[in-house]
Amino acid sequence: MEEPPGHVSPLDASLPEGEGWTELASPLPPVGILSALTDRSLANLASYGKYHHFPAGAVVIRDGQAQNRIYIVVLGRLAISAVVDGKEVPLNEASIGECIGEISLLAPGPASATVRVVEEATLWSMDIDGFRTYLSEHVGGAGALLLGMATCLCQRLRHANGLIVSNHKKPVETLPVGRERAITAENTPMQIGFFDRLKQSFGGGTPVRVSQKIKM
Repeated sequence: MEEPPGHVSPLDASLPEGEGWTELASPLPPVGILSALTDRSLANLASYGKYHHFPAGAVVIRDGQAQNRIYIVVLGRLAISAVVDGKEVPLNEASIGECIGEISLLAPGPASATVRVVEEATLWSMDIDGFRTYLSEHVGGAGALLLGMATCLCQRLRHANGLIVSNHKKPVETLPVGRERAITAENTPMQIGFFDRLKQSFGGGTPVRVSQKIKM
């Protein structure tokens, strides 16, 4: 039987070592990145890739390693993290209907994050050759898929911006009650301290009177 275009070989060297494809899996879920695809489009798309099962704790994508395929979560939950200053920092999670590795199809290169399975997961995967073939052979479904990918990327960008802002806030300086206006209001002259006025008086400025009386 002839394999459909975009079929991924079980011997594909780019798959995680020691992991094997499974033929029996749930169909692609019509949610998340795939929410705009019809049932027929989902069936067409599924034929360009393969399903795969990962146990909890397995690493699907490793930061810095070559990456050339997109994964869509059919079942389970994944954790996305990156190493910053030698420490693993959690970035996001991916659940049913969400994708990982989509950037590698649009801008091929090494992975920018590590993806680890949190809950036993079934994923569907398509490599860059299958992706290009699908785009050329199914224009309608391809448009819906690209829209879903763009939405996913926008959500991740917003989340990443939120993390950057929350981790780089400048400390807020608190002031004594009643001094906020004197320091922060516009057109308010700065209050000159006693010692500053004393130095100005020595230089020919307004003399400063110093009382010699001691108040008890």
